[in-house]
Amino acid sequence: MANISTTLSAILPPSWGTYVESTKGVIPTDRLGLLVLSVVGIGLVWRFIRSLLLPKPIPGIPYIEASANKILGDIPAMLEHIKATDGTFATYQRSVMARLNSPVVQVFMFPFGKPLVILGDYSEAHDLLLHRENEFDRSATLGDLLIGILPNHHVHLPTGPQWKAQRLLVRDLMTPSFLHNIAGPVLYKTAADLVELWRTKSRIADGRPFDAHHDMYRFALDAMSGFTFGHGFDHSTVRSASEAVHKIDTPAKEALRSKGSKEDPIPFPHGGMPDIMWAFEELTQLVAWLLGNPFPSLTWSYVLRKPASRKATRIKNEFILRELKGAVQRLEAGTGQKPDSAVDYVVAREKAVAEKAGRKPDYFSGMMIDEIFGIVYTGHETTSTMLSWAVKYLADAPGAQTKLREALYAQFADAKAEGRAPTVQEITSKQVPWLEATIEESLRCSATAPTIDRMALADTQILGYRIPKGTVVSQLCSGPSITSPAFEIDEALRSPTSLAAQRDGGTVPPNWKSEGISTWNPERWLVTGADGKVEYNPKAGPQILFGLGTRGCYGRRLTYVESRILLTLLVWNFELLQCAPQISRLTAIMTTANAPRDCYVRLKEIKH
Repeated sequence: MANISTTLSAILPPSWGTYVESTKGVIPTDRLGLLVLSVVGIGLVWRFIRSLLLPKPIPGIPYIEASANKILGDIPAMLEHIKATDGTFATYQRSVMARLNSPVVQVFMFPFGKPLVILGDYSEAHDLLLHRENEFDRSATLGDLLIGILPNHHVHLPTGPQWKAQRLLVRDLMTPSFLHNIAGPVLYKTAADLVELWRTKSRIADGRPFDAHHDMYRFALDAMSGFTFGHGFDHSTVRSASEAVHKIDTPAKEALRSKGSKEDPIPFPHGGMPDIMWAFEELTQLVAWLLGNPFPSLTWSYVLRKPASRKATRIKNEFILRELKGAVQRLEAGTGQKPDSAVDYVVAREKAVAEKAGRKPDYFSGMMIDEIFGIVYTGHETTSTMLSWAVKYLADAPGAQTKLREALYAQFADAKAEGRAPTVQEITSKQVPWLEATIEESLRCSATAPTIDRMALADTQILGYRIPKGTVVSQLCSGPSITSPAFEIDEALRSPTSLAAQRDGGTVPPNWKSEGISTWNPERWLVTGADGKVEYNPKAGPQILFGLGTRGCYGRRLTYVESRILLTLLVWNFELLQCAPQISRLTAIMTTANAPRDCYVRLKEIKH
């Protein structure tokens, strides 16, 4: 064997020779050489493996260099940001844009995966979603979040015939007829239940605050479950909470009031939950495990093995199958009875689709179960979160709240004169510009869904940056050009369709001001018409929360109907008072939506 020490001496620093001389007679030089060569070899192999594991930036798109030199990419920096600022992964993405001073950046959120491109410009996002559908389609990001609870839902399908056929099942649910005649009364009844719950709580609290987000969540869960299943569905988490609060006796009330200061929230009991409502809530909360998680498949495989997850899935499936069987029996009975629930409509649509396709209806498939549960899940989560933000904004802006209340009194003058609340028919048949503006501004500022993701179907460009095929582009629903000033962008870099929109007057009217853009102000959405009346302009400002185009959220109309009904009844019956600063922060926490970290209400009952 050749002397390995001599070979190493030729390629290593001069100090190597001195070290070898000092170790003669102590360590055999050939063995020492093998040891050092092994160490050097391991180091070289590790450097090679590490180079394979490190993120692979897309050339030309700005990124944080330190993150590109870590196997976990931006994840350590994101976790540090969240801890230091009470932020979320969305606020981290905005911080990267600010640091790099660019409307297009890339972050490395998926170890061993492709970079995620972040777009922070409303005009270009609007164009991408609405006019570039041949270049961008849905990404797997949302599907990864939901695959554990909705494995057969249409959200997973690429845009095409199969997706269109499956989404057709729920198309009828967003028609004005269904929303006003079937969903509306259920939403109104549930909203009235919440008003009564808050009336009772406010009298006990006597000017003290109490938690609102939990009640909002349960209101929306009750409302969506009620109109989804109809036919006497009488499970109510809000009424359970009311029963628990009504059971508080006088000594217990005094004990609640005596705890803490006048600024501290009173902890009311929530009451029990019917099994099916518990199952819906349990499964919905599982999605929180996946938000920002770099390993969604592994995480789902873990959480779905938990006993509570298995139990909730079983209860949910058995209940929905019973509801489907009842709907099929009603349909086949041929009594001519009009559908009065979402399940009835979906079953009728499946029959029609099957007849057109020349096949037998498959009423009890996993796809049918998931489309039904998808209505409950998607219909209550973002809406309850937005409404939680809305009551915070209204409490912090008493002037705007007063204007909204006066507008409601003026529009529903008969109800005001008769000392009653507006009926569901009155609310759904009239537009109140101040109410519409309040909802729109709350959606803009809350960004309950922090991003809208699309995947590039081919090599393309965004604002001059090359976007390779298969890259996911995440469009921020808040931040630059929406809730903070826009970046200065060379207009020549925009896509042809975006430039065409600019020539036609732009996607955002010129009256939209960037000054104070981060402040909640409903009057941004109000304009004065030719007749001098105040009007609501839904295109007055930037809004992509529901997406746009073919893959836009089909439940958008439902959110507005639900919000109109609840906000009308709340502002009609209560004055929302400001809470103490320490429980009124505007920071968010990612649960299954971009929820307020603090959401408490302090109420003053309005007598009519």
